[in-house]
This record gives sequence, structure tokens and C-alpha cells, in this order.
Amino acid sequence: MAPAKRPKEKAGVVSSPPSRPSGLAGNQSLAELACDEIRRAIRENRISAGSHLTEVALAESLNMSRTPVREAMRRLQSEGLLLNQPFRGAVVMRLHPEDVRQLYFVRMLLEPAAARLCAENASAAEIAGLKELLAREKASLGNASALIPLNRQLHQAILDGTHNQFLIRSIAAVHGLIPLMGGSNFTDGRYARRAHAQHRRMIAAISRRDTVEAEDVARLHVADSLAFRLDRLDDPKPDKAS
Repeated sequence: MAPAKRPKEKAGVVSSPPSRPSGLAGNQSLAELACDEIRRAIRENRISAGSHLTEVALAESLNMSRTPVREAMRRLQSEGLLLNQPFRGAVVMRLHPEDVRQLYFVRMLLEPAAARLCAENASAAEIAGLKELLAREKASLGNASALIPLNRQLHQAILDGTHNQFLIRSIAAVHGLIPLMGGSNFTDGRYARRAHAQHRRMIAAISRRDTVEAEDVARLHVADSLAFRLDRLDDPKPDKAS
């Protein structure tokens, strides 16, 4: 059988379809794969906020049948990434400044608590892992394409160090909506250096088991991220859009 042709890149579709894992069985597992790929495409700005998505186009680009794609779209609607509009269908949610403020309000409640719990509960090995990520982040300053995934890994490592499954799930739901804000703050070198300094202070506090300092720095970190994000929304720059 001839290999399937690579789909052409289109607005609102995943441009790089994944290979279907041979071990997957049933539409449930394929739906999870579809969810992951659509989330990644939104995060990497291959699908932009406001894009109209259809089952047919997504199924073609993902090299799947429409059934798992339909299930994936339902899940993404329940997560808030997609919005089902009358007479238009599924649209990638677009966050406005007030939406951003509300999202960061929740981050301000949860992420300082995560830093505090990490300082209390993280193992020595987990703290060593945080320090390793911090060193990699320092070495990558000036390289946004490396910093962006490192930032996600570092914050996930802090979450894992809380050993609180309910907090981890709650923050994961919030973080899942961050790609809807547009390009990462880490595309700006000034912000990247400031964020790295805050990460350094936070991880030093976690290492000392200083719960109050870890919580305070995390709160400052979220507030600083919000201020920078709102400034970018007020004065967007073309080089920061991706």
C-alpha cells in the first residue's frame, strides 16, 4: 500500500500529523492522542486563537477517522480550549484582557501554594532535579525556543514536588489555557532574565525548606508575568507573536 500523502498546511489544522502508534486500540486512546496533538498545535501557534476547526480537516491532518477527533474536540471544549459557536462550530477560544486577568487571578491563588508545598514536601532528588533545570535555563538565556519548554518543565517539576494530586490537576487545567494568550513572554529577553532570577530565588527557598519565601517569590513571579502579558496585549510586537 502506498504511504499516505502528507497533508498540505492549512489554517486551523494540525500541519504535522503524528504517526499512529501500533499498540493503540480503540477510539479512546486515539482520542487522547488527538487531544495531545491539537493542544500542541495551539501551544506552538500552528493553530491560532479564533481559528475555526472542523472534524473533517482535523481528521485528515491527523491521519485519523472522525470518531476519535470528535471525542477529542468534545474534551477540548470541556477544558475551555475550544468554544462551540452556533452556526459556526468549534472555534479556538480567544482570550481578551479581562479573561487574562481572571486566569491569572486563579494562578495567583494556586501557584504560590504549589511553591509552598514543594518546599515542604519535595524529596532531595526532586530538589536536585529543579537545580538541574535551573542550570539548563541559565545556559539557554537568549534562546527562546529552548527556554519555553524548559520553563514548562521547571514549573511542572515544582508541581510534582508538592505531592498533592488535587493541586496538580487544578493547576494543569489552568496551564492548559495559557497557549490561548498568544506567544510566550520568554520571547522577550528582558522578561526571560527577570523570570530566571525569580526562578533562582524560588528554588533556593525550596532548597532551604523556606515555605514563606517560596510562596512570596511565586506570587511575585505570577504578578510579574501578568503585568508583562498585559503590556504585550496593549502594545503587541510582530516579533513576539509566535
